[in-house]
Amino acid sequence: MAFRITTNGLMRSYRTSLGKINGKVYDTMERVQTTRNFSTSAEDPAAASKAFQLRRSFWRAQDHIDNTKYLMNKIQMGWTSTEAVVDGDGSVPSLDGIASSLSAISDTTASGRPLLGRELIEKSESIVMCMNVRYNDEFVFAGIDGMNVPFSWGEDGALLYRGVDVSATEGTEDYEKLQKMATETGYVDVGLGLEEDENGDIVDSSAFNSAISGIEFLGYGLDEDGEPQNLAVLMNELGNIFQDCDRDTGAYADSADEERAQALTQKLLDAISRVQEQHVALSSQSEYLQVNLNHLEETQYTLNTEISELEQMDPALAVTEMYWAQYCYQAALKIGNDLVSQTLFDYLK
Repeated sequence: MAFRITTNGLMRSYRTSLGKINGKVYDTMERVQTTRNFSTSAEDPAAASKAFQLRRSFWRAQDHIDNTKYLMNKIQMGWTSTEAVVDGDGSVPSLDGIASSLSAISDTTASGRPLLGRELIEKSESIVMCMNVRYNDEFVFAGIDGMNVPFSWGEDGALLYRGVDVSATEGTEDYEKLQKMATETGYVDVGLGLEEDENGDIVDSSAFNSAISGIEFLGYGLDEDGEPQNLAVLMNELGNIFQDCDRDTGAYADSADEERAQALTQKLLDAISRVQEQHVALSSQSEYLQVNLNHLEETQYTLNTEISELEQMDPALAVTEMYWAQYCYQAALKIGNDLVSQTLFDYLK
């Protein structure tokens, strides 16, 4: 049985085929402009789904990088500020210098006590100012209450941390407040696999604690002998005792001052060692975050490479496909011209 091919049928078939070829030309031109393997998920659902997962991981890694950089800058600001405490500056001596001066004071060098006393008081005031440093309008050493100044001197001369006397006695309400402020946490997700335990609390090892407590750094409360443990308080009290010594001989004002000075001197040396350790710990935190940042950036680079390989096509291949599509389109036009002319001629016959 013979089928008659009509002119209209042939024209419809030709126009359909030509439209597809023309669409292919535009698709290849778009690929040359964007160098993308696909523009919609419908073109390649499997690749689009994988690309979305990769991009989600990429964006999450970027959030972790931003958080890590912020924490690094905050801790670096704190470390730089406390470096002036530990290593001193042009106006106040270093902690090692203070410790050496304390160890050098004896009966034969007693005349130096008043001068050392003034240095201790100036150093204690310098410490308070350094501990009130800010980063991005947030007080670095204020724990989770970064909007309010952490340290201040009370009207009675007591050193306060967020309004609480840092020399509060154990068992009192103020001491419980200090304990809570010293151990409070503000966890930040830096790509450690943020996780909660069965009670809904953040697992320590799965996030980074951004809360830096100033009293954890300088010390708080009283020791077993009833003496203050805060570095600035110890310096201020011992400094006042030394300043009351005789200007010429360095003799103590009374035996009670001498006895207290001897007790505070060793306490101060111990506090200096603790603060130096805290300063090193800050440096270690900064180094840890730097290692974490390097890891995150490497991960993000790998993800970006995978995304590019999945979504982006070789520009040379894209251009080749475009020229081939254009060639096919031009060939289709030529064939169409010949076909239509011949068919009309036959029809007129």
